[in-house]
Amino acid sequence: MLSHSPQSDAASPDQRRLLFLDALRAFGSISIMLHHFALYPPLNDLAAPLLGACLDWLRDHARTTQIFFGVSGYVLARSLSGRHWNLRRIGAFLAQRYCRLGIPYLATIALVLLAYSLACGYLPPQVTGSRVTSWQLLTHLVFLQDILGQEQLSAGLWFVCINFQLCLMYALILGVRDSTGSSRFDAGMLLGWLLAAVSLFHVNLDPSRDAWALYFFPYFFMGVVVHRALRPGGRHAGFWLYQLLFVAALCVAWRWRLVAAMAVGAALFFAGATGWGSRWPKSRVVAWFGKISYSLFLVHFPVLVLVSTACIRLDWTSPEDAVAALGAAVALSVAAAAVFHRWVEIPAGHLARMLATPPGSREARMDRLAVRVQDGSRKR
Repeated sequence: MLSHSPQSDAASPDQRRLLFLDALRAFGSISIMLHHFALYPPLNDLAAPLLGACLDWLRDHARTTQIFFGVSGYVLARSLSGRHWNLRRIGAFLAQRYCRLGIPYLATIALVLLAYSLACGYLPPQVTGSRVTSWQLLTHLVFLQDILGQEQLSAGLWFVCINFQLCLMYALILGVRDSTGSSRFDAGMLLGWLLAAVSLFHVNLDPSRDAWALYFFPYFFMGVVVHRALRPGGRHAGFWLYQLLFVAALCVAWRWRLVAAMAVGAALFFAGATGWGSRWPKSRVVAWFGKISYSLFLVHFPVLVLVSTACIRLDWTSPEDAVAALGAAVALSVAAAAVFHRWVEIPAGHLARMLATPPGSREARMDRLAVRVQDGSRKR
């Protein structure tokens, strides 16, 4: 769900933009939106006489967070693995990630609290939750609500918190890699494999531990392993060995979520290894949905709350009304995501990139700008 800019077709296979990532992001965000629309009352219950089988399927099967974890690991490995990491860089990176992920996340919290204030008395507590406390809000600000046992304010916010934890874990892995000073032995990747194994054979067996990033780490690290296998000089055997590790974990305890993560990894691997992932799909619509995927992931739930509230207040409660309302909620979510992307996500990305620029580079940029201004004044 990270935005990215087109690159030249002459770029190396490792650096060439994968259009396939757009398709994965688009599919993941749309399926999660439909999953939540099928999950939360009252529209799902009201529309059940007409769409019951479809809604049941979406509720049970349209869970695609493994896509986001795998893509996130792959994209971060592409953009971060070539840098040298120390504690100072890790701190700057975390500040950058908080801006990139956190500003849209905080804006979503503001939107959903507004939606809850309008929905009070009209929607069930399953949707609006309990009365929001100051402590609950504070835990959300620092991405710790699940760890500290606080109720989520909106659907999907848990993912942002876990993704931030995973970014920290990966930055620390890169720091371990660079702290050894060995060009032949990658201690960071060894640590990553060890953490993935601990999760697959222990932590991931217990769903009650899903407040911690280690529970999801194997899905994220799948993207990292794919990147390492596909980079120039990389060995494909590493990817297949990691898949075998998943197979071994499935032999211990069958988990569909592991199968889904393996499928995402295989798609990323073959898209990069064959080169078709940089050529397909050439669709502006898919690329656009991929670009707004994070915004759509965040804003669709407050939109659903507002549409549901409007239907209940206006007594539009027939099955036909509910089906129409669900369709309107989809269209309004896409429109809201486009606006949110333009006015919230893009500025957050700009701020994150400013924080990522080393202080010396910023000063040099300002010096060059001052020189240009002075030269322009002399010419006049």
